[in-house]
Amino acid sequence: MTKFMSAAFAASILVPAILMSAAPAQAQTRETVTATVRHRDLDLRKPEHRAMLDARLRRAAAIACGHMTRDLRINGDITRCRAEMRADSAVKVAALTNAPVVLASTR
Repeated sequence: MTKFMSAAFAASILVPAILMSAAPAQAQTRETVTATVRHRDLDLRKPEHRAMLDARLRRAAAIACGHMTRDLRINGDITRCRAEMRADSAVKVAALTNAPVVLASTR
């Protein structure tokens, strides 16, 4: 565990996102999706360890939000879910490392 971690983040980063259900458009609901990403074995002061955490976060988002399909509407929901998870994880990782939050634009 690094010196920068608070007790709340000591074991994992919980990354929430919202995923639309695959129900018809008039009855769509948003479903909360979360993933737990372990980072206790990483020293987030090291760039290579931050890269490893980033890979874990991307993999967790892909698993939690689902895999792309042939349905473009569902793929849009999956893409939004993954983007929300990345944005939320960026804030949480910044809190762990006392670093400024930098989000990449998708436009």
